[in-house]
Amino acid sequence: MHFSILLSVLGLGVSSQTNGLGFIYPLDRSIAITGNYGEIRPNHFHAGLDFSTDQRLNLPLKCVADGYVSRIKISRGGYGKVLYVTHANGYVTVYAHQKRFAGKIELYVADQQKELKKNELELFPKPDELIVKQGDIIGYSGNSGSSTGPHLHFEIRTLKSEIPINPLLIYDVKDAVKPVVTHIALYNTQDTNRIHQQVSASVNLSGSVTLPNNTFILNQNTFAIAFSGYDQANGSTNKNNIFEAKLELDGELIYHHQLNYISFDNGRYVNYFSEKAKGVKFQKCFVPSCFDIDIYKTHLNRGRIELKDTLLHHIKLTVTDEKGNSTSIPFKVKARQLTGYSESPGMNVGCSKDFRIKKEDIEYTIKAGSLTKAVQVGAYFNKLGKAIIGNKNDVLLKPFTMSLKVYKPLKGKEDKLIVMNEEDCLLGKYENGWFTTESKSFGVFSLVYDTLPPVLGFPKETKKKVKPAVFSFKVADTQSGIGDYSIYLNDVWIIAEYDAKSSSISFDTGGKSGILKIEITDRVGNLAVMKRDL
Repeated sequence: MHFSILLSVLGLGVSSQTNGLGFIYPLDRSIAITGNYGEIRPNHFHAGLDFSTDQRLNLPLKCVADGYVSRIKISRGGYGKVLYVTHANGYVTVYAHQKRFAGKIELYVADQQKELKKNELELFPKPDELIVKQGDIIGYSGNSGSSTGPHLHFEIRTLKSEIPINPLLIYDVKDAVKPVVTHIALYNTQDTNRIHQQVSASVNLSGSVTLPNNTFILNQNTFAIAFSGYDQANGSTNKNNIFEAKLELDGELIYHHQLNYISFDNGRYVNYFSEKAKGVKFQKCFVPSCFDIDIYKTHLNRGRIELKDTLLHHIKLTVTDEKGNSTSIPFKVKARQLTGYSESPGMNVGCSKDFRIKKEDIEYTIKAGSLTKAVQVGAYFNKLGKAIIGNKNDVLLKPFTMSLKVYKPLKGKEDKLIVMNEEDCLLGKYENGWFTTESKSFGVFSLVYDTLPPVLGFPKETKKKVKPAVFSFKVADTQSGIGDYSIYLNDVWIIAEYDAKSSSISFDTGGKSGILKIEITDRVGNLAVMKRDL
């Protein structure tokens, strides 16, 4: 969320495939979008639209169409406080990072929290429990979860698949601005297992690459293409991601992708699709050896180009936004010699089959579809007693399972075992001398015992006669992390909220005094308790 795109509500839809849903906007104000569908985020594609609230909390959020609240979730990370509304037309809309829910929804959630004595929970109301109408206020804008500032994250999902679709194909946006391409990069694909960026060039205002004669000259005849750029709408300075890209070689379409219908299971695919080089974020116009994602429409030879001669060849990259505005960048490519393809040896793990290794002190299983290409995965304990598995730079689309031998386990402390991968804590299970867990990345893994409870930092007593109704205190745990938390006032459980961004827990006493008891557990069950007068 940086700048804003001012949008005008001119109607719905741009084609027979996307119009007719009848959705209104979820905010009753000048609409400003600060993040669009398919934006490149750490480990995922952005799944919806970020609507600006001008950094303000508690702006009313409107239900975009008749339906019922089908799912409610409160969590310290991710979407924070989020509502899911199911509509009769086969879609579900999502309203994330809320400060609080509205009216009957807030009362429903509070009743469930008190009954279950759970602050963070997930609920699935029945279709007749929380019926909502188009325009009803269902919540208020906030900054809960992993949000980096107050805003509304909004999604449209298909009901059957739960896959988010691109809302800018639904909502009509006043947009006559063409996308901008800033850089073109060529990748050396001669070694099919070790494809790497070879050369890049910026694109000038006239649409030519900044090279002599607008030409890339390569030592080999096998390559692939990537680009960097952005899209904007009328009156906007915000740089959004580009919806669509096509490549033509000598007038023939060889590659085409559109950023739509991306499932959450494919979120980590962004780590292959995008690559940052010398401060520039590129999007690849070629596909890996293995993939299962619906963004690709055309990919001859998986987008890899093999020139059959050393003559000049014409390439045209065309990028398009959701409203059909296009920009084309023509350039030329010439190979100095014909080298063809090769494949580096020593790759022991492929991407199309399950792979399992069982050694004396390490076992691991990589499921089919976890990798985008064949890679070399080694596994051993180093002299410091840390397990090294694979190369952390290799992209994993799914977590792999590992089991590590535990030599001389601490008797009675086996349930306190965790694995640390850099700053990430991995929970698992100890059984028969082995600790088993899952990891979303390769790297260095250390077996650690977490026996220390969380640390609480409650504010000091003040001499003020009038005490605040809302209290907040700091909490920290440097190993397994905060698990659960409960606040009791005069032995009555009260609702509290943990903000992971500020490492603080807040609660409302309703102005009451008495005996306060705080119980905090970490993710392996170590308990910290504090009692004090309030």
